[in-house]
Amino acid sequence: MTHISDFDAPKKPWLRLMVPILIVLGFAVLFVIMDQNGKAPGREDQGPTGKSPMGAKLQEGQTYYLFASEIELYPTNLKNDAWDGGKNGPDIRYRLLWQGNQVFESEEKEDSLIADWSGLSLDLEWTDLMGKSISPDEAIKAARIRYEKGGLVEVEVEDDDVADDDEAGRAEIQLKDLRLGRNEIPFEKTSVNAVRRINLRVLPHGSAIRDLVDLMK
Repeated sequence: MTHISDFDAPKKPWLRLMVPILIVLGFAVLFVIMDQNGKAPGREDQGPTGKSPMGAKLQEGQTYYLFASEIELYPTNLKNDAWDGGKNGPDIRYRLLWQGNQVFESEEKEDSLIADWSGLSLDLEWTDLMGKSISPDEAIKAARIRYEKGGLVEVEVEDDDVADDDEAGRAEIQLKDLRLGRNEIPFEKTSVNAVRRINLRVLPHGSAIRDLVDLMK
């Protein structure tokens, strides 16, 4: 008589079919989790060097570069009239004030409701920064501020006209609300504000050029 042990007994065929199905389902669940969070579980979005996570809070006593990468105005000015009498869009310029002093003024962007600035000096291109010995202070066109508790910056935006500049808005922004990298700040239209939104970029002072480029793109 032949004895068949449990080990030698024929396996149920449906068990063999379930194994690959369960593996596929497991990967599908993992993909959904990663897609919803924008990153793998347990990981944080790291800065270029991994030392400064994107979106990290500013550190007290540290110095940072600060500039507006984009400013959008509402279609009408503070008086609800068309900009420049309806002939052209506004010529946008902004200033940054810190500790009661103007520490930066941008170039003018003509005839546009949305103006953007790269944060680079006018005579530089992105490719100029890679593999060349140039200091960040030479390359970055931005304010330099230091984070302290209770600190703030003021952003003044105007329509720069030949005859008379028209104020577009003025905002006080608490430094504690800013994060490393890109900060989008929306505003409501009021009798004293025609700025729809401001994108502020915060970059760590003293970083390598390559790291700053990655943060600015």
